[in-house]
Amino acid sequence: MADQEWMAKITALEARIKELEDIEEIKKLMWNYAYYLDYGEVDKVMNCFADNARLEVRVRGTAEIGVHVGVFEGKKAIEENVFRAASHSKDRFAEAHQIENPVVMVEGEKAKGIFYLFCPHGRERAVWGHGRYDMEFVKVGGKWKIHLFKFLWNFNTPWDEGWFKTPMVADP
Repeated sequence: MADQEWMAKITALEARIKELEDIEEIKKLMWNYAYYLDYGEVDKVMNCFADNARLEVRVRGTAEIGVHVGVFEGKKAIEENVFRAASHSKDRFAEAHQIENPVVMVEGEKAKGIFYLFCPHGRERAVWGHGRYDMEFVKVGGKWKIHLFKFLWNFNTPWDEGWFKTPMVADP
């Protein structure tokens, strides 16, 4: 095999390895986001976001008053309206965000991902939550950051009632 053919194969292999590394870094970013959120480390949560990030939360069907929905532009608005408003405690179990079924597609310095959330949580009562993340990521300073965070609540239901009886309740 000629040297040029070997070099082409090596270049292609390096590109494939880089893509796999990027996919793993993005999955770790999402898992770190969930871990930091569950333990009330808001500064670390916000470090997962690009400065010009956008966060959108929607609810499938109807919901009780108090369910956090809306669109938030920029890191400061996201922090103040979403993550500081829903503060968690390191000393008491409140939530366990389980990020599941990652599908990540990398295109250079940008990427898209789809993930599911299953989240037992509660403060006054036990609740099961489930939804879908549709995400866009961007590399900033060599690190992957969340650029577009779209979340659709499928259900947020008391554990003893189930999503058929009570599909969406306010954060307990």
